[in-house]
Amino acid sequence: MRRLISYPISPDMPGWPGNPTYSAAPFESMEQGMADNTYTVTLFNHFGTHFDAPRHFTADGPTISDLPFDTFFYSAPLLLDIPKGSREKVEPEDLIPFEEQIGRCDLLMIRTGYARVRREDPEEYSHNSPAVSSRAARYLRDRFTGRLKAVALDFLSLATPHDDSGDGVLAHQIMLGKFQPGYICIIEDVDMTRLPSKISAAAAVPLFLEGIDSGPVTMWAEIEEQHGN
Repeated sequence: MRRLISYPISPDMPGWPGNPTYSAAPFESMEQGMADNTYTVTLFNHFGTHFDAPRHFTADGPTISDLPFDTFFYSAPLLLDIPKGSREKVEPEDLIPFEEQIGRCDLLMIRTGYARVRREDPEEYSHNSPAVSSRAARYLRDRFTGRLKAVALDFLSLATPHDDSGDGVLAHQIMLGKFQPGYICIIEDVDMTRLPSKISAAAAVPLFLEGIDSGPVTMWAEIEEQHGN
C-alpha cells in the first residue's frame, strides 16, 4: 500500500521565513465562457516537501533534472525516530547507534516528531524548526556516500532559520558535495506522522525543470497493509 508523505501545496502552509510561496491565477475559465480551465502557477522551488539537489549549494553540482532518475526511488528506506524540539539539532551521537542499519539503506528518514508543530503552530514551525548539525552532515557524508542517496526530514530544513553561526549552510555544503566528490541529497518538510517504523520502499519524484537547483516533490512510502484477525 502506498501512502502519500508529501504535503499538498497551499499558499498558507509554513515555509522558510521571508521566502516566496505559491499562488495560482486562472488563465482560461469556463465560468467566463471559455471551453476549459487553465492556470498560471507561481511556485517557489524550496516550498513544501522538496528535494535539494547538489546545485543548491554546489556551483558545478547537478541540478534537479541532471540527477539520474534512479536517485528519486528507494528500495531500502530506513525510518529512525530521533525526538527533537525547537532549534535542537540532530548530532552524530544520535545516528551512531544505528550505523549498521544506515549502512544498508538508500534513504534515511529522520522523524523527530516536530511535524505536530506544523499543524498546531505553523509560525513556530517556520521560525524554530530543528536542524541537522554540520557534524552530523559530515558523519553521514564521510561514511555513507555511494549507498545513501538521500536523507528525508520531518521538519522545515536541514538548517534552522535562527542559525547565526553558518552551521546550517555548512551542513548543506557538506551533504551536497561542495568540498569533495559525491553527495547525499536532502528531502525537507516530509510528512512522516502516520508511517509505521517498517517501510518497504519509497519515492520522491519532482517536476523536471531544466536549470533549477532543486524542486518540490510528490513523495510516497510503501508499507505493508495491516490486516485484523
